[in-house]
Amino acid sequence: MKTILYLYREIMPYNIPVLKALVSYGFEITVLHETIVQQTPYKPPTIPGVSFYPKEHYNQLQLNSLAEELMPRVVFVADRTNVKYNKTAIKLRQKYKTPIIVGCDTQWRGGKQWVNVFTSFFRHKRYYTHILIAGMRQYEYAKKLGFANNQILWPLYSADTTVFHSNSINRNKFNGPRNVLYVGRFAEVKGIKILLKAWEALKNKNGAILTMVGNGPLKKVITYQDDVRVMDFKSQEDLIQIASQCSCFVLPSVFEPWALVIHEFAALGMPIIATNVCGASSHFVINNYNGFLVEPNDIGGLTIALQNIIQLDSDILIKFSDRSKALSYSISPELVANSILSVIK
Repeated sequence: MKTILYLYREIMPYNIPVLKALVSYGFEITVLHETIVQQTPYKPPTIPGVSFYPKEHYNQLQLNSLAEELMPRVVFVADRTNVKYNKTAIKLRQKYKTPIIVGCDTQWRGGKQWVNVFTSFFRHKRYYTHILIAGMRQYEYAKKLGFANNQILWPLYSADTTVFHSNSINRNKFNGPRNVLYVGRFAEVKGIKILLKAWEALKNKNGAILTMVGNGPLKKVITYQDDVRVMDFKSQEDLIQIASQCSCFVLPSVFEPWALVIHEFAALGMPIIATNVCGASSHFVINNYNGFLVEPNDIGGLTIALQNIIQLDSDILIKFSDRSKALSYSISPELVANSILSVIK
């Protein structure tokens, strides 16, 4: 039996197409994941060839026993902070020489990360044979942790491109009010207060509406203008429908290791405004090409970018739309799956 063992923190919708891709290559997947505490309400669907187990039901001995029973061809550790996962990983690596891949969406920022660099020989390099990074901004950190070039794999994340690419763009929306869409947590790190101040500072919105979708601690404590529509967490299908009425996606995060949502809305063919600290922005947003990159916490810069979207000729926005979609093809679930499979001898 060709088996892959996935050790997750929590399952999200974007994990599903990768699991399906692995199954399509003839593998059976066993997934351990958190089922008690989740930031967003999501229950994974039933997938033939994939078995989901609550990680809280397994102690160390039980997890080790399960892993040895499965004898996986490769193990993917999504949560490198989980001691239980790491102990199982090192057991399989030492006893059976099983390839162990760890996921990493962390950008190198220095500071406390130097502790991980100085201790990597006893931790990261000891537990894992390979590291799967989200993008170019994670490469420096992977190298500092001691991984050689042939031990660094890419990419870690992909949007469900089958779903997002299959929805055609309503180009007529660029002729009407330039509605703007934000999707994410209502939290300080997401820069939503900056977004609302920039939105308020716009001189002429020409009837545009800002739609904000998600949940979070700031949601009920912020005062919103009349032209701001606030909605709860939505499914991918609902988000696509909402996006069909919007001319731009905006992500004003103060910091974002990756931000898969940028890939999702690029795949839909939306012009994008994002802060340049978002990891995914270096892959899916080129300033003045398919959108605008701004500095974090820059109300003035974000206001100018939003005003540009409102005022630009519709033909230019259509070009932005086509370019976003073109950039989105650089990463796919199949690419993630094959990066994982590439370590199997």
